[in-house]
Amino acid sequence: MRLGLFFGSSTGATAWAAQLLRAELGEDLVTSFGDIRDLSAAELADFDVLVLGAPTWFVGELQEDWQARLIELERLDLSHTRVALFGLGDARGYPGTFLDGLGELRAALTARGARCDLGHWPAEGYEFDASRALLGSGNGKTFCGLALDVENEGWLTAPRARSWCRQLRRELGLGRRARRVRRLGLPASPVRLRR
Repeated sequence: MRLGLFFGSSTGATAWAAQLLRAELGEDLVTSFGDIRDLSAAELADFDVLVLGAPTWFVGELQEDWQARLIELERLDLSHTRVALFGLGDARGYPGTFLDGLGELRAALTARGARCDLGHWPAEGYEFDASRALLGSGNGKTFCGLALDVENEGWLTAPRARSWCRQLRRELGLGRRARRVRRLGLPASPVRLRR
């Protein structure tokens, strides 16, 4: 199985989260890793599984590197590709558009046939007004991927990432990781970084 983990990051926080997720998933599992700005969208079609990260900018906008790839995505057939998403947003500063960029990315990927069926994350415990990244209705609402708010809930980032990666490994039919992330020397948080 070829698994690629790619992200868009303007200030470094999403890159930091991606490094944390790569360490939790296991570098042996992640066959390719990097910033989407250094990759053509066509290269995404080479993977069986994609783990893609995007922050939401301003009032519900997708990060600029992903925006630049949306037209390229329109030419792809991703029907053989399973996708897990993770996103960063600011629920306190932008409660009406929390993780909207992630919802926009999901819509673009599913329009190309990608199965965004991995890593859905419960919305319970988050405080926001609206999000285009929500799936379902009522008490069963989930985000279309891992929801991270390093602005307001940075202390929850590592535990959420760890739990999500365990969930993702289960959904892919893989066992648990043996090593701990602390051995890899990652910082505890993206100090003073924004999405």
